[in-house]
Amino acid sequence: MRVYRDLRGMTQAALAAKASVNRVTVAEIETGRKQGSVTTLRALANALGVSLDDLAE
Repeated sequence: MRVYRDLRGMTQAALAAKASVNRVTVAEIETGRKQGSVTTLRALANALGVSLDDLAE
């Protein structure tokens, strides 16, 4: 997820705001401390303009 976020020049806060999730959640998912629910991951994928499969790679 971080690669896609970095490619778009987005901060964790910007991604979180666009996906309507908490910035800490974004950080925890990126660092592997949290998996994230399907709903959260879908919102993040949509905010990044990628598929859930892309995020799983």
